[in-house]
Amino acid sequence: MRESLKSKSAYTDPMQLTLNIPDETAALLEAKGLRIPEFVEEMLAKEAQAPPVSFDRSAASSAVDRIIELRKNLTLEGLKIRDLIDEGRKY
Repeated sequence: MRESLKSKSAYTDPMQLTLNIPDETAALLEAKGLRIPEFVEEMLAKEAQAPPVSFDRSAASSAVDRIIELRKNLTLEGLKIRDLIDEGRKY
């Protein structure tokens, strides 16, 4: 199902969006009594009013440390990256 919405942005003239919504999702929304254009506009308005997400440098640093620790002792067992790329192209 395709729905087109017209929206005004603070930065540009009116914008035309085309959304590809799976039929199952559209049916679920309609079963709840929601019209898709109004639902999307409401979700966009909520997102625009949400406070900005802040970057937590210490959490990012901890995540990097965990990734580095988890990858220790992991090998490709003699394979080269090129071998993996070529294998992926087969499918």
